[in-house]
Amino acid sequence: MKLLAAYVRLIAFFIYSAVMLTAIMVYVVLRPGTDDYWIAARPWIRGVLKIFGVTLEASGLENLAPGRNYVVMANHRSQLDPVAMGVAVLPRQTRWVAKKELRRVPILGKALDLTGQIFIDRGDTSSAVQELNRHAGDRDALICFFPEGHRSSTRQMLPFKKGAAAFAISSKMWVLPMAVSGSERCIPNHSVISTPGTIRVRLGKPIDTSAMTGDDRVELTERVRKEIQAMLLDLEGPPPAREAAIESAKLPPEAATA
Repeated sequence: MKLLAAYVRLIAFFIYSAVMLTAIMVYVVLRPGTDDYWIAARPWIRGVLKIFGVTLEASGLENLAPGRNYVVMANHRSQLDPVAMGVAVLPRQTRWVAKKELRRVPILGKALDLTGQIFIDRGDTSSAVQELNRHAGDRDALICFFPEGHRSSTRQMLPFKKGAAAFAISSKMWVLPMAVSGSERCIPNHSVISTPGTIRVRLGKPIDTSAMTGDDRVELTERVRKEIQAMLLDLEGPPPAREAAIESAKLPPEAATA
């Protein structure tokens, strides 16, 4: 019965998302250059959590200052992470830095493109930086990164890439560390089978980058990683030692170089 319920939720998600993403695209076409598409985007992301039976607990929202945009850096374990993060910071808007391959996903890719999400080529650092700089400050939104580069299969975080920190420094935007806990129990990495549960999102203390230079990107990256790690430790305790060993064994030699 649990497996059947999981497939029912999955089918409901695809049908609901097809309808809502189409509505989002209609808003963009009818009202270009505006943020009216959020009229449909807000209920879409809220509805996704309801379909999968997810309860969201958000804390640290006092760290999100009105009128200030941030570069958000968060850990990544599940397909539900962007949705949970987006709902946690409502009514603020989020823009996502995503791999260019997502453009090819039917409906979703087109909706992401039309709404101004930022696609980068992870294999071309120079091109990625240019694309990020082109979008800096052109819309009132939080610009969200997953510095690990891809989802971790355990509670152990992967090494952070330095692109998010470099962008934050070059654009003089403050960095907002964010920890996401419990999403891997709702939809595990590399799985479409869901289980209702609770996702907790915590916003850390913002970091002012105005006095930083490009030489500070490594230090900033490590500082943010440590802060997210501390928040996760507070939310859920330490990951089992075996998970650290499993995840480390999977890492390619170049995992932390980008």
